[in-house]
Amino acid sequence: MQSTRQEILEILKIERTATVEDLASRLELTPMTIRHHLNVLQAQNLVTATKVRRSQKVGRPRLIYTLTEAADQLFPQNYGDLARRIVTELKETVGKEETCAIFRRVAKRLATQAPPPVPGQSFEDRLNQVTRFLEGQGLLTRWQKTDRGYVFINANCPYRRVAQEHGETCEMDVTLITELLGVEPKRLNQGQEEQVCSYLLEVPEKA
Repeated sequence: MQSTRQEILEILKIERTATVEDLASRLELTPMTIRHHLNVLQAQNLVTATKVRRSQKVGRPRLIYTLTEAADQLFPQNYGDLARRIVTELKETVGKEETCAIFRRVAKRLATQAPPPVPGQSFEDRLNQVTRFLEGQGLLTRWQKTDRGYVFINANCPYRRVAQEHGETCEMDVTLITELLGVEPKRLNQGQEEQVCSYLLEVPEKA
């Protein structure tokens, strides 16, 4: 990203709000230059502007600039490290078995948010329905039919870095797939270093 725009984002991150004049003074640039950069950032949905009336009620309202939620993704997010620490504490406090049980309950709660199966729906149609639901949760999923059954693939595990240290988190995948598809999956790729998680679904002929 252009350095001046990055500086503008950092100022807004720290100060929360700023006007064109504030930014021009901080960056030692002309208001016209600042407006140009703000227009670009607005077009990228990184900055938003709100009109505020001047206290003297004279002249045009001034614009107050703030970051959008999308802009937060540009700053370092250390959620993975926090999640690992929480899971470590959880295991030491309640034990491995109860930790796994908690993960299963989390998965079951998430499964209740998915659209229910449609009467008469084929298993493949349900797979497509579940895939769309999981993509809405930030997963990148797909499936393929094989001689052994259906292989369900997730190429974007949101807790992969946590699973590298705490394999118990994979209990959520197993439980979630079971709840949504009515079939207990078998993990095909073992080890948390894998970039992609894949599961075999052995579906009865009538499914």
